[in-house]
Amino acid sequence: MTKAREWPNVAREQRDQAAEAAMDGIRILRPLVEGVQLDRTETLRRQAQALTLMQRIAWLLTVAGAPLRPEDLGR
Repeated sequence: MTKAREWPNVAREQRDQAAEAAMDGIRILRPLVEGVQLDRTETLRRQAQALTLMQRIAWLLTVAGAPLRPEDLGR
């Protein structure tokens, strides 16, 4: 396996923040996927939190140079 290239400092920070947000999203959604019984309000709250985290991940990756268009984030 080839060694991973070093990321520029700014992109490295964006990457790390995106990874942290992804892990937060996994923790938030795991109970829903595993079938834990939550009331409707808690389910909706978790879904909204996960969506917010995914939007943040997309934004962080765009700032780091990923070819995403801002208008695609609102769809």
